[in-house]
Amino acid sequence: MKKKTPKEYEQLGRAVSSIFETGYLDKKQAYKTSFIKGVIGGLGGVIGATVVVALLVWITSWFGSVPLIGRFADKINNTVEIRQK
Repeated sequence: MKKKTPKEYEQLGRAVSSIFETGYLDKKQAYKTSFIKGVIGGLGGVIGATVVVALLVWITSWFGSVPLIGRFADKINNTVEIRQK
């Protein structure tokens, strides 16, 4: 995909602002849609991060007998167990 020039971005910005100015697009609906999109994106980020952290904790539990990593993995598992209580 070809990278856009600053002039093309400026034209795009003018086109979007003219859509709002002409009343073709309802501002209230646009703000509502943007808000919902942001909430869903944030929720997806939180769920994704939770899954990644859970997988990392699960994987580190396998390394309990490895000399250097084992102590670190044990500390993580102990912290998780204490937080669950």
